[in-house]
Amino acid sequence: MVNPDSKSVFEYIFGLTVPGVKLELSRVEAFMDRLGNPHAAYPVIHIAGTNGKGSTAAMLAGILRAYGKKTGLFTSPHLITPNERIRVGNTLVSDEFIVRKVEEWRVHIDELGITFFEVLTALGMEYFRQHSVDYAVIETGLGGRLDATNVVNPIASIITSVSMDHENILGDNLSKIAGEKAGIIKSQRPIFLGKNPEVVRQVVEQKSQLVNAGYVYVPDKVKIEDIKTHGMSQHVRCTIAGQVIDVELPLLGRHQVENFTNVLASLADLGFNLDASIIQKGLDDMIWQGRLQVLQKEPIVLYDVAHNPEGLTRLLDSLRELGRADSIIVAAFNARKNIQPMLDLLSKWSGEVIFTIFSGHSAVGKETLLHLGVNPKMIAIDLQSAYERALELSLNDHQSICFIGSHYLAESLFPMFDNAPQN
Repeated sequence: MVNPDSKSVFEYIFGLTVPGVKLELSRVEAFMDRLGNPHAAYPVIHIAGTNGKGSTAAMLAGILRAYGKKTGLFTSPHLITPNERIRVGNTLVSDEFIVRKVEEWRVHIDELGITFFEVLTALGMEYFRQHSVDYAVIETGLGGRLDATNVVNPIASIITSVSMDHENILGDNLSKIAGEKAGIIKSQRPIFLGKNPEVVRQVVEQKSQLVNAGYVYVPDKVKIEDIKTHGMSQHVRCTIAGQVIDVELPLLGRHQVENFTNVLASLADLGFNLDASIIQKGLDDMIWQGRLQVLQKEPIVLYDVAHNPEGLTRLLDSLRELGRADSIIVAAFNARKNIQPMLDLLSKWSGEVIFTIFSGHSAVGKETLLHLGVNPKMIAIDLQSAYERALELSLNDHQSICFIGSHYLAESLFPMFDNAPQN
């Protein structure tokens, strides 16, 4: 920390997380107006979705950098520190910048009732303005229509895979949730929709027609021709407008290939000459943690932030594709989630499943797990105990251990393994 008051400032912004705060844009719009509307100073590509929006954002930002564009990236949530949410290139925003700006803005924050996420959004917008970025790639936090990031007027929007999540806020069926995501669509700006069920396609296409936005359903534009997995990456061949693009994708699972096609479609529409060597450089330089991330090689320990039924389904499918259907799963869930569908999925997994509790008040506790029928013998009190239990259950050195369930695992999980990022 570069400032003696930085600890108190970080405690202050974390304290702005208030349960039950109504999602709305008026607070952020008023806040941005007072700050001189930093979000209007550069072209924005806005990304929403239930799963895949962060990976899509990271890939897109990495490739834009490889094309020589100074690129800001705003994502959420963070794994260890809030600084991870805001970066230009691969450089995270500094503590000094956060402290200086929050102190400068504190009167507005208090007066308007600005929340933690809204402060981070404003910090990102201002940081990108001060760095004069060529592009800012901005991922929504929750939903889209009323998300704080939706103050932007983007040059293009992307909606990735949409599924059931945050039903208490976004709606109790897929059509309602898709409607919230479609709230990022802007008049006369292109919208790229990734592979999705028909009900999602209908909602997004109707909203696009309503506001006169150019609608592109990505699977109609980019064809996945071939996928071959090599170790912890996959060779991908796609075609777009008759052009073949061959790359090595450092993220695993077919869903990541679909996310990559979202990026290709948007880049082509924005006028970039698609060059596989430049695209590959961008993918190679990309830093994106918590997606089948290798934390240790002997035995192989993986970490994935899968935290809803669709994300978990995709993760389990990816493990099977990798020949790791015997992986020992270590799951720790957030109490704000409906975890019953995920327990149902895990009950059918062919390997052992251990349940544990991450540090923090939002973790699903032992009593809840027992109430939902989890075998008490398969519950470990913390991540270290869960790992030791997994090693006991391991049948051979090839068998992998995969931690899943939440972004909140990272803070306790990363220090346990030498290959993991250390903060």
